[in-house]
Amino acid sequence: MPMYNKNFVLLFVFLFLVFPVQAKVLPRFVGGVKSGGGSSSSAFVVSPKLRGDKRALSIYFGNLSKVKNVSYVFTYQGNGMDQGAMGSVDASSGNSTTRELLFGTCSTNNVCIYHSNISSARLEVTIEQLSGKKTIKKYRIKI
Repeated sequence: MPMYNKNFVLLFVFLFLVFPVQAKVLPRFVGGVKSGGGSSSSAFVVSPKLRGDKRALSIYFGNLSKVKNVSYVFTYQGNGMDQGAMGSVDASSGNSTTRELLFGTCSTNNVCIYHSNISSARLEVTIEQLSGKKTIKKYRIKI
């Protein structure tokens, strides 16, 4: 074994024994926003789910009384082009609501044309809490 490798090994062992490594626990998000389908009496809930026919994204917003404002941006690739929708939820209109965002467009006559070859679907929800603090939740939607 060459001398520099032996010295390196001795230095490594020395440093390892003299300066023990301590594992750090990274802080978890604490902000009163819950992601998922369950309801909680203390947290605002965002729960996006793909509709059964995979032609729309249904988003449940719960415990709206816990927030001041909610807005969302929905983007995806469809028919080879960037597509999307954006909107907001009136937090004072009730405790919960659902939004259904189509992978397509609809006319005023309720005639809908759905996009094909959907990919890169993303949802970004911005929550303004009662304290004024803003939180952004990002979701990648698998089609």
